[in-house]
Amino acid sequence: MRIRPVRSDQWRELRALRFRALADDPDAFGSTLAAEMAEPEEAWRLWWLGRADGIALVAEEDGRFVAMGFGGPAPGHPEVAGFFGMWVAPDARRRGIGTALIERLVEWARSTGYRQVGLGVTTTNLTAVEVYAGLGFVDSGARMALREGSELTIQIMTMSVDPAE
Repeated sequence: MRIRPVRSDQWRELRALRFRALADDPDAFGSTLAAEMAEPEEAWRLWWLGRADGIALVAEEDGRFVAMGFGGPAPGHPEVAGFFGMWVAPDARRRGIGTALIERLVEWARSTGYRQVGLGVTTTNLTAVEVYAGLGFVDSGARMALREGSELTIQIMTMSVDPAE
């Protein structure tokens, strides 16, 4: 297993993984499969891969993408690195891939100058909450709807990545 940034020419593979994630775990994301399938090709070419202020990471095994995670400025808090779209394929879970993805995102955030990172996780996803807590994330107390029209709630978890602390 190898974790690495996605190359811009791999947008189709990243889109396929994102579609799979949205289909397999629709209650884990702030978007829906239908909404993202409606996006034009050009939007997918630029989605995260065209951002100068972020990073798109994948875990790759035997030439196929099995996990993904994204980092960039947190909405409304550009001084905080937000982690988004974390997902590990069911057949690749419980092998440390999610932990490795978070660790790489933390390295990216620290090397980019961020002192704090944050992510949102559905409050009912206790496994993910435990993983993030085990890595040092704490519940900030902030809650919001997963997406418009959803009855699910996400909690914001944060962690300091300031080397001085």
